[in-house]
Amino acid sequence: GTLFAVGSFDSPADAESAIAEMEGSETSDNLDDIVDSEEPQGLGSGALVYLEIKPELLTNLYNSQRLLQLKVAVMVKENDEQTLVEEIKEHAFPIRSSFLKILSQKREDEVSNLGFRENLGDELKKAMNDVLEKRTGSRHIQELYFTEFIVQ
Repeated sequence: GTLFAVGSFDSPADAESAIAEMEGSETSDNLDDIVDSEEPQGLGSGALVYLEIKPELLTNLYNSQRLLQLKVAVMVKENDEQTLVEEIKEHAFPIRSSFLKILSQKREDEVSNLGFRENLGDELKKAMNDVLEKRTGSRHIQELYFTEFIVQ
């Protein structure tokens, strides 16, 4: 409504299409909203693909009022059939669940320890590979990166 009031739309049809687009994105059940893929950095088998797990992970620290909020991205080497990204998208919910289980067990005093992020990254990468191995028979996660790391 505000955009319409300030004249951002030339005609009512523009406003209606913009509103419809926003409503469509809010109610989307598409897996692309959960896991987002960028184009591979190469062609064919072995191409590096970066995926960001969406939305961010948010949990309380164990027995604390403090919160831990993370955005996680992973690097994988795509397989010959180019199906690995789809497999990760298909199993996004158990992956997120295992991440949240690990994060909610972290104590407030652990977060400030030197090397916490590296150890947590290794633990989350192992958990993701464990979920994928159980469901697909493969462990293709090469690296895990934090793109956002907030403790409040």
